[in-house]
Amino acid sequence: RMIEIRLLRNALALAKHRNFARAAKELHMSQPTLTRSIQLLEKEVGDRLFDRAARTVQPTKAGEIVLKHAGIIIASTYAMQEDVGRHRGLSDGSLFIGAGPNSGVVLFAPVIAQFSRLYPEIRIEVCVSDWRKLPGRWVHEEFDFMVTETSELDESLGFEITRLIRHPGLFFCRKNHPLLKKDKLSISDLASFPLIGPAIPERLKDSLSRLFYSGRAASALPKALQQYICNDLAIIKTVLCESDSIGMGTYGIAADELESGLFKALPFRIPELTTDYHIVTRKGLSLSAAAHAFIKVLIEVDKELSHSEAKLIRSLGPEITA
Repeated sequence: RMIEIRLLRNALALAKHRNFARAAKELHMSQPTLTRSIQLLEKEVGDRLFDRAARTVQPTKAGEIVLKHAGIIIASTYAMQEDVGRHRGLSDGSLFIGAGPNSGVVLFAPVIAQFSRLYPEIRIEVCVSDWRKLPGRWVHEEFDFMVTETSELDESLGFEITRLIRHPGLFFCRKNHPLLKKDKLSISDLASFPLIGPAIPERLKDSLSRLFYSGRAASALPKALQQYICNDLAIIKTVLCESDSIGMGTYGIAADELESGLFKALPFRIPELTTDYHIVTRKGLSLSAAAHAFIKVLIEVDKELSHSEAKLIRSLGPEITA
């Protein structure tokens, strides 16, 4: 079968940097994700492509052959897309995109990196905002489209939505958190520590409250499940490092910290705890060629993210239901 272009692109970045960490940084992905990508390419080719040493990697003879052809294929692909882009009017223009904090952080960095290589003349502005307030901002700001949580979207505003992949959520904390010292950890133990992250959708509050406060009557459940609501990822990570707060989000939000061991994933797998991201457009209005091209890249990156998070999610153990 045909080898995916993204695998060849990742191999070229690794050959350029001779280092997994530096190549992963350029590609806007975690190092383990890049490692799995190279392993998949080697499986597709049927041969080892890189020799790994302590601090560097070197292409093997088979790797040199693959890289030579990969360079031609990638260059030809970019040239084709540039020609098609000029034909479709993608040699100039701009995009104004609204994004919720989770989708903005996790998806948009790698999407913009890839899109800018394909269409370097397109100007992009991304407005990251509280997902609850983002649709209302569209009344005053002319977004080309939004990518955000839609479970509480007011349908009367006249939007059309396209579902993205549902990504499982998890709880995580700093590596020396008191919870990690317990011999037996239960989901209700989390209730003793403040939760921090973007606002929890109403669709999740009931099931999480019943898990956190198992055995309590509905009338005895706390009104506020989440103590700290924050849309800035840098602030969230700093608070987690310097306090006993518990983070809640997808793997992509804290992939680097989880892989390095700075943060630890807590062993709770809750089936209801998933994203509900959609691409949101105005009903009856046509998207520009640039918007269509950006969305195409976004959907491809969303699929890659789903593959990269699967191993960690499986390691959390069996699913827990309220």
